[in-house]
Amino acid sequence: MSLLLDTHLHTRRHSSCSNINEFALIRQAVRTGLDGLVITEHHYQWSDDEIEALLDASGEPGFILLAGFEYTSACGDILIYGLAPQHVPRFEPGGDPERAVDRAHALGGVCIAAHPTRAGLGFDERIAHMRLDGIEIRSTNLASHEQRLARNLAEQLGIRPTASSDAHRIYDVGVHAMEFDAVIQSMADFCDAIRAGSFRPANPIIQRKAGA
Repeated sequence: MSLLLDTHLHTRRHSSCSNINEFALIRQAVRTGLDGLVITEHHYQWSDDEIEALLDASGEPGFILLAGFEYTSACGDILIYGLAPQHVPRFEPGGDPERAVDRAHALGGVCIAAHPTRAGLGFDERIAHMRLDGIEIRSTNLASHEQRLARNLAEQLGIRPTASSDAHRIYDVGVHAMEFDAVIQSMADFCDAIRAGSFRPANPIIQRKAGA
């Protein structure tokens, strides 16, 4: 049985661009049929204590709740998973994307290009030389034609495609997600599954609420 995870989203606690109430987050995820979430704030990673406290408050002890962070490079955004929270400040905004990926890998992490073909926020030719572990081809912040371009980019580079909501609004949580064949109980399990390629973009499981 596969697991369904939304692996890219933001909350109002640590991302000023989001209006998602973190205490409503897990309830919404369960309602949409998700088995888990990976919170990826901008340049901040939730601590284990924060994750545990949010799970306790949710009343969903079996829910999978993990954290990575989203790094804004000089050209393109990168989802970084598997690092200790104290390593996040080493990734200063606006740095070289290739170096950021190499640094994350050296620290034991995995990297996924976030919304790589989004207008004004995409990557340049350097993406072809980045040792990415995945390329996001679907999110609520990629228009239909940008999703097609991202899918083509992933195919051209031979990098596995991913899908996630990039939610900044509660009703976007779970609009896009990924199916995992491996058992995931920790961030180490998640990173192993990414490296092994034992995942695939899931079909959208909900429709966004009009005007939400």
